[in-house]
Amino acid sequence: MQKYKLPITVKTLEDGSYMAHCESVRATATGDTGEESVENLRGAITELIQEFGADAVFRDVDVSADIQLIECAV
Repeated sequence: MQKYKLPITVKTLEDGSYMAHCESVRATATGDTGEESVENLRGAITELIQEFGADAVFRDVDVSADIQLIECAV
């Protein structure tokens, strides 16, 4: 089983809910908490894999990439 590291963004929406987004696989999900939105995103990605296949979903993901977070002050 291949495992992928995917960069995601979680942000608070105006109504207080949260949105998790993964540009690499073009998937988005929402939830009442940040954790819920991430779990819902996992579910959305699983559904994409079931519908289109792993090769199509992960075609733009580099499996050797090391995902890191940096901060830049301006």
